[in-house]
Amino acid sequence: MSTSNSKKNDNKNVKALFSVVCLCIVSLGLIVYFSTTQKGKDSTVNEPTTIVETTEVQHAVTAKETTTQTTSEARASTQKPTAKKDVTMSQSKGNTPYKSYYKYPLTDAVSKGYSEELTYDKTMGDYRAHTAVDFSGALGDKVTAINDGLVTKVYTDSMYGLCVEIDHGGKFVVRYCGLESATVKKGNFVDIGNTIGTLGKVPCEVGDGAHLHLSAKLKGQPVNPLNVMSKTE
Repeated sequence: MSTSNSKKNDNKNVKALFSVVCLCIVSLGLIVYFSTTQKGKDSTVNEPTTIVETTEVQHAVTAKETTTQTTSEARASTQKPTAKKDVTMSQSKGNTPYKSYYKYPLTDAVSKGYSEELTYDKTMGDYRAHTAVDFSGALGDKVTAINDGLVTKVYTDSMYGLCVEIDHGGKFVVRYCGLESATVKKGNFVDIGNTIGTLGKVPCEVGDGAHLHLSAKLKGQPVNPLNVMSKTE
Protein backbone atom coordinates (compact mmCIF):
# COMPACT_ATOMS: atom_id res chain seq x y z
CA MET A 1 0.00 0.00 0.00
CA SER A 2 2.83 2.31 0.89
CA THR A 3 4.59 1.52 -2.36
CA SER A 4 1.47 2.29 -4.38
CA ASN A 5 1.08 5.71 -2.74
CA SER A 6 4.72 6.51 -3.41
CA LYS A 7 4.33 5.79 -7.13
CA LYS A 8 1.27 8.01 -7.29
CA ASN A 9 3.16 10.86 -5.67
CA ASP A 10 6.05 10.42 -8.12
CA ASN A 11 3.66 10.55 -11.07
CA LYS A 12 2.14 13.75 -9.71
CA ASN A 13 5.57 15.33 -9.33
CA VAL A 14 6.55 14.37 -12.86
CA LYS A 15 3.37 15.85 -14.24
CA ALA A 16 3.84 19.04 -12.26
CA LEU A 17 7.44 19.35 -13.46
CA PHE A 18 6.36 18.70 -17.03
CA SER A 19 3.67 21.38 -16.75
CA VAL A 20 6.19 23.88 -15.43
CA VAL A 21 8.64 23.08 -18.26
CA CYS A 22 5.89 23.44 -20.85
CA LEU A 23 4.78 26.73 -19.33
CA CYS A 24 8.35 28.01 -19.46
CA ILE A 25 8.74 26.98 -23.06
CA VAL A 26 5.49 28.68 -24.02
CA SER A 27 6.45 31.84 -22.13
CA LEU A 28 9.87 31.92 -23.76
CA GLY A 29 8.29 31.47 -27.17
CA LEU A 30 5.86 34.33 -26.53
CA ILE A 31 8.70 36.57 -25.38
CA VAL A 32 10.75 35.82 -28.50
CA TYR A 33 7.73 36.32 -30.74
CA PHE A 34 6.76 39.70 -29.29
CA SER A 35 10.37 40.85 -29.20
CA THR A 36 10.86 40.04 -32.86
CA THR A 37 7.56 41.62 -33.85
CA GLN A 38 8.34 44.83 -31.95
CA LYS A 39 11.84 45.05 -33.53
CA GLY A 40 10.34 44.67 -36.98
CA LYS A 41 7.86 47.44 -36.24
CA ASP A 42 10.64 49.71 -34.99
CA SER A 43 12.65 49.12 -38.16
CA THR A 44 9.63 49.79 -40.31
CA VAL A 45 8.88 53.04 -38.49
CA ASN A 46 12.47 54.30 -38.37
CA GLU A 47 13.35 53.80 -42.07
CA PRO A 48 10.93 56.41 -43.51
CA THR A 49 11.98 58.86 -40.81
CA THR A 50 15.64 58.55 -41.79
CA ILE A 51 14.83 59.01 -45.48
CA VAL A 52 12.70 62.07 -44.83
CA GLU A 53 15.34 63.68 -42.64
CA THR A 54 18.10 63.06 -45.21
CA THR A 55 15.93 64.45 -47.99
CA GLU A 56 15.13 67.55 -45.96
CA VAL A 57 18.83 68.15 -45.22
CA GLN A 58 19.72 67.74 -48.89
CA HIS A 59 16.96 70.14 -49.87
CA ALA A 60 18.17 72.66 -47.30
CA VAL A 61 21.78 72.44 -48.51
CA THR A 62 20.72 72.73 -52.16
CA ALA A 63 18.55 75.74 -51.39
CA LYS A 64 21.41 77.42 -49.50
CA GLU A 65 23.91 76.78 -52.30
CA THR A 66 21.44 78.06 -54.91
CA THR A 67 20.79 81.21 -52.87
CA THR A 68 24.53 81.84 -52.42
CA GLN A 69 25.22 81.32 -56.13
CA THR A 70 22.34 83.61 -57.12
CA THR A 71 23.56 86.30 -54.72
CA SER A 72 27.13 86.07 -56.08
CA GLU A 73 25.90 86.30 -59.68
CA ALA A 74 23.75 89.31 -58.81
CA ARG A 75 26.70 91.07 -57.19
CA ALA A 76 28.94 90.30 -60.18
CA SER A 77 26.35 91.66 -62.61
CA THR A 78 25.98 94.90 -60.67
CA GLN A 79 29.72 95.57 -60.40
CA LYS A 80 30.82 98.13 -62.93
CA PRO A 81 34.25 97.89 -64.58
CA THR A 82 36.75 100.38 -63.23
CA ALA A 83 37.38 103.12 -65.73
CA LYS A 84 40.97 103.25 -66.89
CA LYS A 85 42.48 106.62 -66.15
CA ASP A 86 44.59 108.32 -68.77
CA VAL A 87 48.19 108.88 -67.79
CA THR A 88 48.83 112.60 -67.61
CA MET A 89 51.28 115.03 -66.07
CA SER A 90 49.86 116.93 -63.11
CA GLN A 91 49.99 120.70 -63.29
CA SER A 92 52.27 122.57 -60.93
CA LYS A 93 53.85 125.99 -60.57
CA GLY A 94 56.88 124.72 -62.47
CA ASN A 95 55.10 123.54 -65.59
CA THR A 96 52.06 125.75 -66.11
CA PRO A 97 51.93 126.86 -69.78
CA TYR A 98 52.49 130.56 -70.45
CA LYS A 99 53.65 131.09 -66.84
CA SER A 100 56.82 129.03 -66.59
CA TYR A 101 60.14 129.08 -68.39
CA TYR A 102 61.28 126.54 -70.95
CA LYS A 103 64.54 125.37 -72.47
CA TYR A 104 65.12 124.96 -76.19
CA PRO A 105 65.35 121.29 -77.18
CA LEU A 106 68.52 121.89 -79.26
CA THR A 107 69.59 125.47 -79.90
CA ASP A 108 67.48 128.52 -80.52
CA ALA A 109 68.14 128.19 -84.28
CA VAL A 110 64.74 127.78 -85.96
CA SER A 111 65.04 126.52 -89.53
CA LYS A 112 61.31 126.55 -90.26
CA GLY A 113 58.53 128.19 -88.27
CA TYR A 114 54.95 127.30 -87.45
CA SER A 115 52.40 128.00 -90.21
CA GLU A 116 48.81 126.96 -90.77
CA GLU A 117 49.02 128.28 -94.32
CA LEU A 118 50.05 125.99 -97.15
CA THR A 119 53.76 126.14 -97.89
CA TYR A 120 55.83 124.19 -100.40
CA ASP A 121 57.46 121.00 -99.16
CA LYS A 122 60.39 120.19 -101.43
CA THR A 123 60.71 116.65 -100.10
CA MET A 124 57.09 115.69 -100.79
CA GLY A 125 56.80 118.06 -103.77
CA ASP A 126 53.48 119.54 -102.64
CA TYR A 127 51.96 122.31 -100.54
CA ARG A 128 50.96 121.63 -96.94
CA ALA A 129 50.58 123.34 -93.58
CA HIS A 130 53.57 123.19 -91.23
CA THR A 131 51.99 123.05 -87.76
CA ALA A 132 55.32 122.61 -85.98
CA VAL A 133 58.64 124.34 -85.38
CA ASP A 134 61.86 122.93 -86.84
CA PHE A 135 65.07 123.35 -84.85
CA SER A 136 68.25 122.84 -86.86
CA GLY A 137 71.11 120.70 -85.62
CA ALA A 138 73.57 117.97 -86.55
CA LEU A 139 72.97 114.23 -86.66
CA GLY A 140 73.59 112.73 -83.25
CA ASP A 141 73.07 115.97 -81.30
CA LYS A 142 71.37 115.52 -77.92
CA VAL A 143 67.70 116.45 -77.81
CA THR A 144 66.47 117.62 -74.40
CA ALA A 145 63.10 118.09 -72.72
CA ILE A 146 61.80 121.66 -72.88
CA ASN A 147 60.26 121.28 -69.42
CA ASP A 148 59.41 118.73 -66.72
CA GLY A 149 57.01 116.11 -67.96
CA LEU A 150 55.75 112.57 -68.33
CA VAL A 151 56.62 110.45 -71.36
CA THR A 152 53.31 109.21 -72.78
CA LYS A 153 54.47 107.64 -76.06
CA VAL A 154 57.60 106.46 -77.85
CA TYR A 155 56.88 105.32 -81.41
CA THR A 156 57.98 105.41 -85.05
CA ASP A 157 55.91 107.32 -87.61
CA SER A 158 56.29 106.71 -91.35
CA MET A 159 56.25 110.46 -92.04
CA TYR A 160 58.07 111.89 -89.02
CA GLY A 161 60.38 109.06 -87.95
CA LEU A 162 61.11 108.19 -84.34
CA CYS A 163 58.99 110.33 -82.01
CA VAL A 164 58.78 110.91 -78.26
CA GLU A 165 55.59 112.42 -76.85
CA ILE A 166 55.74 114.21 -73.51
CA ASP A 167 52.93 115.67 -71.44
CA HIS A 168 54.40 118.82 -69.89
CA GLY A 169 51.39 119.57 -67.71
CA GLY A 170 48.51 121.97 -68.07
CA LYS A 171 47.28 119.94 -71.06
CA PHE A 172 50.39 120.98 -73.02
CA VAL A 173 51.59 117.91 -74.97
CA VAL A 174 54.68 118.04 -77.19
CA ARG A 175 55.99 115.62 -79.85
CA TYR A 176 59.73 115.50 -80.49
CA CYS A 177 60.04 114.00 -84.00
CA GLY A 178 62.93 113.03 -86.26
CA LEU A 179 65.04 111.29 -83.60
CA GLU A 180 67.80 108.82 -84.33
CA SER A 181 67.44 107.17 -80.92
CA ALA A 182 65.38 107.56 -77.75
CA THR A 183 66.78 107.34 -74.22
CA VAL A 184 63.37 107.34 -72.50
CA LYS A 185 60.34 105.09 -72.57
CA LYS A 186 56.64 105.40 -71.86
CA GLY A 187 55.95 106.16 -68.19
CA ASN A 188 59.28 107.90 -67.50
CA PHE A 189 59.30 111.29 -65.78
CA VAL A 190 61.79 113.81 -67.11
CA ASP A 191 63.14 117.06 -65.75
CA ILE A 192 63.66 120.16 -67.81
CA GLY A 193 66.90 119.81 -69.79
CA ASN A 194 67.06 115.99 -69.51
CA THR A 195 68.25 114.19 -72.65
CA ILE A 196 65.42 112.25 -74.30
CA GLY A 197 67.28 111.09 -77.43
CA THR A 198 69.60 112.01 -80.28
CA LEU A 199 68.86 113.88 -83.49
CA GLY A 200 68.15 111.95 -86.69
CA LYS A 201 66.08 112.66 -89.81
CA VAL A 202 62.46 113.52 -90.57
CA PRO A 203 61.38 111.30 -93.52
CA CYS A 204 58.84 113.74 -94.97
CA GLU A 205 61.28 116.67 -94.58
CA VAL A 206 64.59 114.97 -95.33
CA GLY A 207 65.27 117.58 -98.01
CA ASP A 208 65.52 120.22 -95.26
CA GLY A 209 68.54 118.57 -93.64
CA ALA A 210 68.93 117.37 -90.05
CA HIS A 211 66.48 119.06 -87.72
CA LEU A 212 64.04 118.41 -84.86
CA HIS A 213 60.38 118.61 -85.81
CA LEU A 214 58.66 119.92 -82.67
CA SER A 215 54.85 119.91 -82.70
CA ALA A 216 52.53 120.65 -79.80
CA LYS A 217 48.92 120.62 -78.68
CA LEU A 218 47.33 122.68 -75.94
CA LYS A 219 44.03 121.35 -74.65
CA GLY A 220 43.91 119.02 -77.66
CA GLN A 221 44.36 121.74 -80.28
CA PRO A 222 47.49 122.35 -82.41
CA VAL A 223 49.49 125.31 -81.14
CA ASN A 224 52.75 127.05 -81.94
CA PRO A 225 55.22 125.70 -79.34
CA LEU A 226 57.08 129.04 -79.27
CA ASN A 227 53.91 130.82 -78.15
CA VAL A 228 53.80 128.55 -75.12
CA MET A 229 57.55 128.68 -74.59
CA SER A 230 57.27 132.39 -73.90
CA LYS A 231 60.13 132.24 -71.40
CA THR A 232 63.21 130.26 -72.30
CA GLU A 233 66.83 130.02 -71.26
